[in-house]
Amino acid sequence: MAKRRSGTKTRPKAKPRRKRTKKTDLAVQWLKIFSGLGLLVLLLVGAGLLAHLFIKQPGGKGNEVPPSATASLPPVREPQKPAFEVFPQKEVPPEPLTKLKTLPGDQPPVVAIIIDDIGYDRQIAARFLDLHIPLTLSLLPYGPFSRQIMSDAQGNGHEIMLHLPMEPNEYPQINPGRGALLARMSADELIRQLERDLDRIPGLRGVNNHMGSRLTTSPERMRQIFTILKKRDLFYIDSRTTAETVARSSAELLQVPFAERDIFIDHVDEPAFIRSQLDRLIKRAKTQGYAVGIAHPHDNTYRILKEMLPRLQKEVQLVPASMVVQAQMLAANTANGKTR
Repeated sequence: MAKRRSGTKTRPKAKPRRKRTKKTDLAVQWLKIFSGLGLLVLLLVGAGLLAHLFIKQPGGKGNEVPPSATASLPPVREPQKPAFEVFPQKEVPPEPLTKLKTLPGDQPPVVAIIIDDIGYDRQIAARFLDLHIPLTLSLLPYGPFSRQIMSDAQGNGHEIMLHLPMEPNEYPQINPGRGALLARMSADELIRQLERDLDRIPGLRGVNNHMGSRLTTSPERMRQIFTILKKRDLFYIDSRTTAETVARSSAELLQVPFAERDIFIDHVDEPAFIRSQLDRLIKRAKTQGYAVGIAHPHDNTYRILKEMLPRLQKEVQLVPASMVVQAQMLAANTANGKTR
């Protein structure tokens, strides 16, 4: 064998390669997965930022919800409270005085206070009932709380009326609400609607009109209405929302028990005005022996009525509406030389 030359360097032995284990392969795989997820998140965030910058916000053009997206959703319908009475700019006065000659037993004059437009606020109705005086509540046929209030009132001995929606001169700009009797209805349509409205308030004693400045000037319409009221043995009180009303003559023709509103108590919702109107109501009652006042479920009306109760109870006799109907008819028949 040949000898190695002195001074020559020997190559270092190469380090043996590490063998790849299963653990190493698993770590590499997880690293790739996390890297891929991180990249995906960055892409999604970037896309969201671009959408926020370049796509218009809801409400802008091009972002309307397609009809098909909401076609299957049921409509949300909240009860819409109708307007209170439409009061003309010039106050409609009551009819000329028709006096009762005498009151039985020298009693004080009788006064009925009707609270209209009841059915949309159960709390204010309860406050009026808590006054413990014989108020008469006139309920709108489709008020969401009309039936509950009716039960509360009847349970406390209060008289109930239907506040019948009728077309005003301002219709359709001012809508009297669901269940209204309209001039364009045929006779059959009007009677069917009236029957439905009456059936909504079982146990009622009478009816007065909600609005109706147009319909109550039609003799034909009022005769159709009074035909049904007579069959049901109901009285009618004309709210007198127009001086052209023909309700009295129509009621006399069909012999329907009838009375008229003397004083609107709160068509100006101010405490001083309400006090003055209650003063007028007392004076009217003392002059003719009876009076009908119509009020509405206002907080001011409740407060002033409660404040003036001692005076009212001292000077007049508060009674249900039906008693004033009897008094007014007695006065009218006496004036006409009739006896009933």
